[in-house]
Amino acid sequence: MNIKINSQTLYKTVIQNNYCSGCGICTATANSPFTMQLTQNGQYLPEIKNELSATGTVCPFANDQPDETQIAKQLFENTGEQFHTKFGYYKNIYAGYVHTENFRMQGSSGGSVTWLTQQLLDKNLIDYVINVVEQHSPEIRFKYQVSTNTESNTKGSKSKYYPTNLEEVLSFVKQHQGRYALVGLPCFIKGIRLLQQTEPVFAERILFNISIFCGHLKSTHYLSSLISQFSVDEKAVKHFDFRYKIPGQKAADYGTKIITTGDKSFIKPNKELFGTNWGWGLFKLKACDYCDDIIGETADISFGDAWIPKYEDDYKGTNIIVTRHSVLDELIKTHISKGDLHFEKISPGELIQSQAGGFRHRREGLAYRLYLQQKKGDFVPEKRVKPEKIKSKKRRKIYKIRMQLQEKSFYSKHYNNIPALKIELLPLIHKLERVYEHSAWTKFRLKLKKWLKKQ
Repeated sequence: MNIKINSQTLYKTVIQNNYCSGCGICTATANSPFTMQLTQNGQYLPEIKNELSATGTVCPFANDQPDETQIAKQLFENTGEQFHTKFGYYKNIYAGYVHTENFRMQGSSGGSVTWLTQQLLDKNLIDYVINVVEQHSPEIRFKYQVSTNTESNTKGSKSKYYPTNLEEVLSFVKQHQGRYALVGLPCFIKGIRLLQQTEPVFAERILFNISIFCGHLKSTHYLSSLISQFSVDEKAVKHFDFRYKIPGQKAADYGTKIITTGDKSFIKPNKELFGTNWGWGLFKLKACDYCDDIIGETADISFGDAWIPKYEDDYKGTNIIVTRHSVLDELIKTHISKGDLHFEKISPGELIQSQAGGFRHRREGLAYRLYLQQKKGDFVPEKRVKPEKIKSKKRRKIYKIRMQLQEKSFYSKHYNNIPALKIELLPLIHKLERVYEHSAWTKFRLKLKKWLKKQ
C-alpha cells in the first residue's frame, strides 16, 4: 500500500470535500504545494502556494493509505501489547492524577500530560516539547509552539477547543536537530506516523507521540460564541480557559473563564452557556464526523478524561491513560511506586464506558453517515467502519439531525450573536431532544400510565 498520495488527488477529494481536519501535515512533505490558511469559517485548510503539482504527500483522511490499525500493528504488535478490537493496542490502562506540585489543578483533568512532558525534559529523554499554547491575540488565540523548559511547557496545559496546525513547528523540526515529543489529537498523530514513514528526518527526531482523546475539533467560531455570552468585547479578552474547575461541582461540570484587559476576571458554568452541549456538535469540523479513532491508537501513549461514575464527583479531574511505549510505561510505574502519581489500573471495559458516546457516534454513527454520503454519490474517506444503513430508526434520526446541526452551525454567520444563533439552531436542537425523549423507557412509562388508568 502506498504511503504518499498525489497532491492533486488529495485536493480534489479530501480538501475540496471538506474532510480536512487542518493538521497541516501535508505541508511538511518534500516539495509540498500546500500551505495552511485560516478560512472565514474558522478552520485551517491547505491552500495552494503557487500551482498544484502531482507531488506526493500524506494525509490522515486520504484513501489508499494505511489505516490506524495497520500503522499501530507495525509499531506495537511485537512489543508485548495486548489488542482490543475497539481501541487497538495497549500495554496498560490507568486512571488517576498527578499527586505532586500543581499539575492537576493546572490541567484539564488529572494533569498527567504536562507532568509526562516535563518528566521527559527533566530526565533528558528529549530536548523539545511540541504543544499548543495561548497567544493572547484576538486574531489567533492558540497555536503550536516548541517548548524547551518548565515555563513554556506548562503553558501547554489544559484543553483548547480551537483549531491549530503543525505547519510551522514541523518546519522547525526539519531545520533543528534534537529529540522531540509531540502532543496532538488522534488524526494529527496518525498524520505524523505517515509522515515519519516518508520523511526520515521526522522519524529520527520525533521520539514520542502523545495523543489526547478526542470528541471532535471546533472552529474558531465556537470560542467567539462563548465570549459573546459574557457581554465583553472579544478583542478585550486576553486569556481564555475552556476548562475552569469549579470547587464542589462534578468533574464534568466545569466552567469557562475569561480575563480581559485590565485583569477583570469572569467565570460562567458551561451549563449556563449556549452551545457547550458536546452532543449537539456545534461548530464541529466536518472531518471529525468521519474519524474512527477516539483515543489516538497510533500514539505511544494516550490521555483522556475518566468519565466514569466513581471518578466524576472529584471536581479536580481524573485522567485515563493508555500506554504503548515501554519507556513511558516504565516511567509511570516508577512514579506510582514513588507516590508521585495516584494511578490505578482499570479494565478495557471501563475505558470503553468512559468514552461510550464517542465510540457509538464513531462506529454505528459513522457507518450510517458513510452510507448516506455514498448514497448521494459523494466522495467519502475510507474508514475501518463500513457504510451501513443501521436498523434503529431512532438512531438514524439522531445522526441525521446531528449532521444538520454540524453543517448549519459551522456555516452560520451568527456565531457571535446568540439570540440570532438560537433562532437558527433551536428548531433542530428541539427536534433532537424530542427524539431522545422517545426512548424505550419513556414509551414503557407511557404504556404503564395508560394501563393503570384502565384498572
